[in-house]
Amino acid sequence: MGSEACAGCHAGAFERWTGSHHDLAMAIPSPATVVGDFDDASFTKDGVTTRFHRRDGAYFVDTDGPSGALETYPVAYTFGVAPLQQYLLETEPGRFQALGVAWDARPAGREWFHLYPDERIAHDDILHWTSDSQNWNAICADCHSTDVRKGFDAGTGAFATTYSERNVGCEACHGPGSLHAAEPGTAYGAAAADIETCAPCHSRRAQLAEGFRPGAAFLDHYLPAAVTPPLYHADGQILDEVYVYGSFLQSRMYQEGVTCGHCHDPHTAEPLLAGNALCTQCHSETPRPDFPTLTARRYDDPEHHFHDAVQCVDCHMPSRVYMGVDDRRDHGFRVPRPDLTLRFDVPNACKGCHEDRSPAWAADEIARRAGGPPTPGAADVLALATTQRFDAERALSEAAANPALPGLVRRSALLALGPYEFGFSQDAIAAGLRDADPFVRLGALEHLSRLPEAPRLAALRRLMGDPLRAVRVSAAPAAAALLAGSVSPADRALIEDALEEHRAVQALNAERPEAHTNLAVVHAALGDDAAAEAALRRALDIAPHWIPALVNLADLYRSSGRDAEGGTYLAEAAGVRPASSEAAYAYGLWLIRQGQPARALEQLRRAYELDPEHLRNGYVYALALHNAGEGASAISVLEDSLARFGGHRVTLEALATISRDLGETDAARRYAERLVATFGTRYEALP
Repeated sequence: MGSEACAGCHAGAFERWTGSHHDLAMAIPSPATVVGDFDDASFTKDGVTTRFHRRDGAYFVDTDGPSGALETYPVAYTFGVAPLQQYLLETEPGRFQALGVAWDARPAGREWFHLYPDERIAHDDILHWTSDSQNWNAICADCHSTDVRKGFDAGTGAFATTYSERNVGCEACHGPGSLHAAEPGTAYGAAAADIETCAPCHSRRAQLAEGFRPGAAFLDHYLPAAVTPPLYHADGQILDEVYVYGSFLQSRMYQEGVTCGHCHDPHTAEPLLAGNALCTQCHSETPRPDFPTLTARRYDDPEHHFHDAVQCVDCHMPSRVYMGVDDRRDHGFRVPRPDLTLRFDVPNACKGCHEDRSPAWAADEIARRAGGPPTPGAADVLALATTQRFDAERALSEAAANPALPGLVRRSALLALGPYEFGFSQDAIAAGLRDADPFVRLGALEHLSRLPEAPRLAALRRLMGDPLRAVRVSAAPAAAALLAGSVSPADRALIEDALEEHRAVQALNAERPEAHTNLAVVHAALGDDAAAEAALRRALDIAPHWIPALVNLADLYRSSGRDAEGGTYLAEAAGVRPASSEAAYAYGLWLIRQGQPARALEQLRRAYELDPEHLRNGYVYALALHNAGEGASAISVLEDSLARFGGHRVTLEALATISRDLGETDAARRYAERLVATFGTRYEALP
């Protein structure tokens, strides 16, 4: 029906919404909507001068197009309004791109600037405004407009994107107004500031299906990113542009029932109260009765915050700048933890003011004033999950099974269980596959192969029938290989239904190389190498330097007896910038198989140097050093791994055998005895 249809009965809400960021998310350019300087202004970067001008009431931009040549584009739409405004340009019929030169709309700004000021971006760069990464149809539209249908034609590569309303209108948050108009006295839609209503746009996520309506399950239409590096700091603080959902779901506030609407007016999108009053509406001597776990206490007081005057958000919601000028606050509502800075090199809120003080000083000061060290919580679990430390397995397994922790945190704990082999982690994975929290089921799914065959098959049957699409689609690829064996008609139908749903998700995202790589994995599991190769080549047509497709194509060649041909693709992957540890590692292994140990050693060294925090990289590099006759260097790398990750079996095995080969019998015996003590009698006969 459109937002105008709501104004008659809901004048107050409509008035607050008018002029909001939602209202101005996308607009036709006009003097009322354009805030940038189009009076023949210009901005120069990387040798390209972009000019902004008007003609006959329309707005134009002269800038470098897809070929690098200067072209003139009419501004199709304004995009956002504050603290910056971007402009959408149509590069071909139906395809709209977000220009990388934006207008700083802050009062102290009022100038043109580039979103990537420190990078040289040529016309063929992945960050250039004409690239797929800056495409409105696939990347931006779903959140800046209402009821979007992408309309991508995989055959022609063209978009025919549609929407019901150009901006974020009433029906984006309340659902189809026609239903309400037909029966105005009945319950309608979902709460406008319910977390699952806001989540589709205020989260880092992949889209699984179109047509989300408020009141629907978020995980039926979207799959949110895991709270792991490089999107988040080790302790879960925001790092990349992850928006709000992932940090908020880590918080105790979310667990206690706080929603977006408790702090934000859903129609203006602004905080309900100014300053500390927003927090003290709940955190005070007279806490709100609807949150019975609140402690009655005066929080806006030096006895709590240790300062003469301070804003609650400065300590509990530190901010980070995105898109050059946009300050966004972390919504984890976390206690400042400089002790985690010492252990994991994560930021801490104290540093925002006390720049001249060390994290150790801040940690000691907090412990002294608070009467002891902080109570471990979600941040500790998330940070521990990044370490791959041998002694972390039990703690991570217990965290994964702890219903008092947020589901996203438990998911991260489960995702980290890959390098471990004791029963703690296997039990946690088995339990996680049955957990009531879908995020926990998603985390456990990543390590389904750790289970014995019978419970693995039982879990797959259950998960492919899960009530949430995100879980079903995630389970489908793991079940594909079962079709090559003997399965019951009921199981075959279940697997085929799940795979069909998986294919539908990839078809929705067919403009992305990830979708075709995902399809290739399923084709390969089904034994259709030709279809797998075709899908990977389609991914490379879209993104010629897409490392997952290059590596998977080489792996497909290896598994089909054409390993020698795969080197071309791995060499290309290893040459992509920025350099990839995964690509260097895969290329190094290929060079070993081809009998080129010297070149292999160079690539495995690169993989190790690019990502020394991956246990596997140091281990394989050390083996390559040993095979090259550099046993002392191999021991040095393995000793570093032992200090960094603890006594994993593979590390101790390698240290024992390489020390033995070097004639260092005492050292070999020490490592062997540690193996026996840790892993049992299987090592008692070690020579």
